[in-house]
Amino acid sequence: MDINHNEMDHIIHLCACANIRKAARIITQVYEKKMTPTGLKVTQYYMLVNIARHKKISISQLGDIMLLDQSTITRNVNILKKSGYVNIIRNINDSRAKLVSITEIGLAKLEEATPVWLQIQEKVENDIGKEKYKDLMETLKMIQESISLNDS
Repeated sequence: MDINHNEMDHIIHLCACANIRKAARIITQVYEKKMTPTGLKVTQYYMLVNIARHKKISISQLGDIMLLDQSTITRNVNILKKSGYVNIIRNINDSRAKLVSITEIGLAKLEEATPVWLQIQEKVENDIGKEKYKDLMETLKMIQESISLNDS
C-alpha cells in the first residue's frame, strides 16, 4: 500500500486520537506548571477531589471514575498517603479491597490548591469563550459516549 505525503498529512490532521492526545498533553503541562506551588500533580488533585467527594472509596472505584489502571491509582494514592492527605484502610466487607478517605491535612491541601485550579480553569474558559468551552465539553462527552458505546 502506497500512502503519499498528502494522504499522510490528511490522516495526521484528522486523527481524533492524535489531536485529542496532543491537546491533553499541552493542557496537562499548563495545569502541572501552575499547580507546582501546591505540590500536587493534576492527577493527584483530581484524585483528592474524588476521594473527598465520595468520603470512602475503593481503589478500584477510584480507578473506574478516573479511567486509570490499578497501578497508577495505587502509586498516586500511596504518594498522597505519604504526604498525609489520605488514609487507606481495609474494607471490612472485602478484605482484598482497600478504602481511601481524605484526611484533615488533605482537605486543607484541597482548599489551598482549588483556587489555583480555578484560576487555570477560568483562564481556559475565558481564552476560548464560555460558549465554545461549553460546546467543547459537550463534544468531548459525546465522543466518550460514542466510542464507549461502539467499543462494547
